[in-house]
Amino acid sequence: MNLPKSKVVFSAEELNARIKELGAQITADLNDGKPIVCVCVLRGAVLFFADLMKYIDSDQVVFDFVTLCSYENALAVGGNMQTTGKIKLIQDMRESVEGKHVLVVEDIVDSGNTVAYLRQYFENKNAIDVKIACLLDKPMTRKVPVDVDYVAFTLERPAYIIGYGLDDDQKYRNLNAIYEMVTD
Repeated sequence: MNLPKSKVVFSAEELNARIKELGAQITADLNDGKPIVCVCVLRGAVLFFADLMKYIDSDQVVFDFVTLCSYENALAVGGNMQTTGKIKLIQDMRESVEGKHVLVVEDIVDSGNTVAYLRQYFENKNAIDVKIACLLDKPMTRKVPVDVDYVAFTLERPAYIIGYGLDDDQKYRNLNAIYEMVTD
């Protein structure tokens, strides 16, 4: 594969070890015997979601998926697309969340808009609670204050990253590690 100039930020081994830890933590936290609807936010979270689900030890886990858009009517700023902050639900779930735990699985939490939207959306549907798990937390880019319950890794500085579900114009999602694209 022809990768753009990049460097590994988190290796496949680091990802697997940390995701296994998160799975154990989620298992311990949500072990009350009530159903857990695990919601994958498509498309970026797919690889993280698939791996995380293997490590949640519960027979109460149900999978479902949502697709959201936050870049519709996005603003071009310096050549980069930036969200308008308006979230649109493109594909809703099939599973009811009423009286169930909800675990939203996101690839990256940056502005906080998507996570805030989903938390409110599922609370309005009478979920017992709504927990957020993310592969990468990017707190320096928050526009909305949000709590993330399970964080695999926190980025300490702004970086353009690809791999393990994260893309550059829909490419490089299939890489088994996370890379930072570098320019120099």
